[in-house]
Amino acid sequence: MPVRPLAVAALVAVLAAGCTEAPSPPVTDLAASGEAPNPAPAAEAAHPAVAIGSPVTGRWGGADQPGSTPAGGHHRLGKAQPMNQWAVDLRVGAGTPVVFRVGTSAVTAAVTQIVDGDACRAGGGGDLVTVGLYHEQVLLGRVTYAHLRRDPKLRVGAPVAGGAVLGTVADLGGADTGGPDCWTGPHLHLELRAETRAACWRDRTPGARLRRGDTVGYVSGPLGATPGRCPR
Repeated sequence: MPVRPLAVAALVAVLAAGCTEAPSPPVTDLAASGEAPNPAPAAEAAHPAVAIGSPVTGRWGGADQPGSTPAGGHHRLGKAQPMNQWAVDLRVGAGTPVVFRVGTSAVTAAVTQIVDGDACRAGGGGDLVTVGLYHEQVLLGRVTYAHLRRDPKLRVGAPVAGGAVLGTVADLGGADTGGPDCWTGPHLHLELRAETRAACWRDRTPGARLRRGDTVGYVSGPLGATPGRCPR
């Protein structure tokens, strides 16, 4: 039986459609664009849980000392956008370098937010810097550092390498402190946020000593759905 011309044309069209691939998304050049890429949907299992290292050598906050533990409901900075999932104060002397630390080389990082001289809700409180964490161009989470004198060379969208100095712990006074609810003497306010699942914190005794690079918590990966203590 002869094949009808219309049937042949339809078959060719179906085969051609089945062999066509969608174009790959463009690669974002952080340094060239001046801003971090927007979050992309991600399968949780495909991305690592990222250990966040302490940026200073100091003390984990305690309720009877400057700051408090995350489990005690330590306040988060509303000027960090979007808001992070938990916060803690790390007691350390003014002028101490604040160093960006992550526990894996598979993650890249870029500055996503800078607030100068206005970290506290009522104003003052030093500078605020937020760093986004990326794996295969997907935003996994963010780390916010506050009460800084930040490095003036930092720019939103600029890449941040592990070991980079973000600034120093501020020495604030008078109106610059932002009030006793925000600044209780020299310390670093640290916040974490996960874009997939939730960020967790390492359980520590209030006032426990931290070395720079010690893991304070994790973002992303196969963690709990709500912020809390990290699984052991």
